[in-house]
Amino acid sequence: EVDDVACPGKLLAAMAKEDLEKYGGGIAGVHIFNAKEQLKKKGQKRSSATTLYQVEKTEPRAPSEEIVAFFEALFLQKITKIDVPTLGDTKKETAILDLQNARLFGKPKKPTKLYIRNEIFEFFNIIKSRIETDNRKTFVCGSSGIGKSTAAPIILKMLRNWKPLGSLFQHEGYFYWIPKKFPESKMLSFANRVAARLWIDDNVQDHFYNFMDPFSEFKICSGFLKAYEILWVSPKRAGKMGQPSFQVRDVTDWGKEALHLYMRHWDPRAILDCNERCYGFDPKIVEEKVRIWGPVPRQVFSQELRLKDILSNTPAAKIREFFLGTRGEGTPDGITSGKLVHLIPSEDRRVSYYRVASSHIRRELLKRNERVIKQLARGLVSNAARGAIPSQQAADWLEALVHLRFTKSSFIMEAKRLKKRPDDKATEKLTVEIKEMKHKLFNLANFDDVDFNSNTYYEPSWRTLETIDSLFVIGEILYLVQITFSPDHPLKTAGMRRVWRAAKKKVPALEGYCVIFAIPDLSAKKGQDLVAKFKYQPYKQTTGNPVDYSRAPFKFEKGQYLHVLPDSILDCSDGEQV
Repeated sequence: EVDDVACPGKLLAAMAKEDLEKYGGGIAGVHIFNAKEQLKKKGQKRSSATTLYQVEKTEPRAPSEEIVAFFEALFLQKITKIDVPTLGDTKKETAILDLQNARLFGKPKKPTKLYIRNEIFEFFNIIKSRIETDNRKTFVCGSSGIGKSTAAPIILKMLRNWKPLGSLFQHEGYFYWIPKKFPESKMLSFANRVAARLWIDDNVQDHFYNFMDPFSEFKICSGFLKAYEILWVSPKRAGKMGQPSFQVRDVTDWGKEALHLYMRHWDPRAILDCNERCYGFDPKIVEEKVRIWGPVPRQVFSQELRLKDILSNTPAAKIREFFLGTRGEGTPDGITSGKLVHLIPSEDRRVSYYRVASSHIRRELLKRNERVIKQLARGLVSNAARGAIPSQQAADWLEALVHLRFTKSSFIMEAKRLKKRPDDKATEKLTVEIKEMKHKLFNLANFDDVDFNSNTYYEPSWRTLETIDSLFVIGEILYLVQITFSPDHPLKTAGMRRVWRAAKKKVPALEGYCVIFAIPDLSAKKGQDLVAKFKYQPYKQTTGNPVDYSRAPFKFEKGQYLHVLPDSILDCSDGEQV
């Protein structure tokens, strides 16, 4: 491969297939020779202006002592499994890698201990299975700041333990060759991707790992015939969050032939555990950052951000355009950098959806321009209810409309009882008077920061709680709200146990709880009326074990009910079309 700054692309592109085959024997060799000479001249001209194109420096050099110390510790130190707070009914595989005073990528402000969450173990198994079947391209994307750059060297360590191979590692604008027998054999560093490619073409005959973690304008070094290539890229760099000012075609072109996988976000509890084990910041400050920004390590541990400033530079109209699918140039940095909007993967990680970063940010957006955001919400929810767009694209906005309904108005909530058995003869309808509730966000999965005050609408700051989207107390009943587009929504037992235990501790007089499923009117899927189809939902344990309904909290259930959200909450009453 010859760098595109020198290759006579117009001449080759104009040739027919037969002409190109003729070139293969003779003329192409002349072009390649001339291209290399041009590269040398261009490198000499640009060397004083920038380090991006120092192509005359083709000889490898020794990396910094700090980066060598990092990779040496990475490969020599053992991964230590740890016990962590349960995430549901089962424990996830989690570990710590202590770098023994070396720092991540040799950077002074990076930690000396790396937190290995379950997602990294799962990605290793996926990539390992692809290599076993000789699939050589894997495209890993995920919201900016969730730890892709940290996951990459950890997974490289796991792969080299399983199948020792030499490795090319691109981090930001740096290119490192790590020999198969490192640290006995020395690491090499290259000034740019051209130098790395020339050296590898001349010196590496065996299969190797090519880990690419590019940054900004730096292009990837790819296309090796014997490389297992894994690209770690942010949505912005991949052109998935609006078009950035720089060229991203190298990433998108490479990705056409690769398996695309999307990395899941952290559980807030894992962020808190990571802080305790690896960073040591004030837990209250960390909790507050998670509440504002969501569980994103970069925003929580590295950056000092002011939400007020970011929102001021992000017009509500641009938020609306983005979620309606207009993602061209001019998308504000608050969106493209992942501070206000996250990329959320599907269950199988093959597809992704855009969601607001946190309930707090969504609430602030509503405060700043309620009319525009309500119009956006109504349009997306209406389309999702009709089955015109995936429900995941409108989930945030349905929650926003329900939150507004309960906190900005007074009404009589009517809900249809879902029969547990066909012969169930209990009261068919639930009627509850709702009086414009207070709105509070909570952060902790064990509900310790919820007071369970009467007539207050509580909403989790992020979206990882099992079963519960919001809750409120009226009288001596706890109402647990699940906001959904789907008729199939099993109730996870872990979340029910935690919320009931916390509620009874704060309000001992509670007699029981009701589960309220809130679904938009006219909801349809493949021509089916989902409102009519909705049935009593079973309780489900992650372990698969049967649920004992005679024990707490299940014996305190006062029923499951379906509340159909009226068409009025979807009306754009001011006449503007979404």
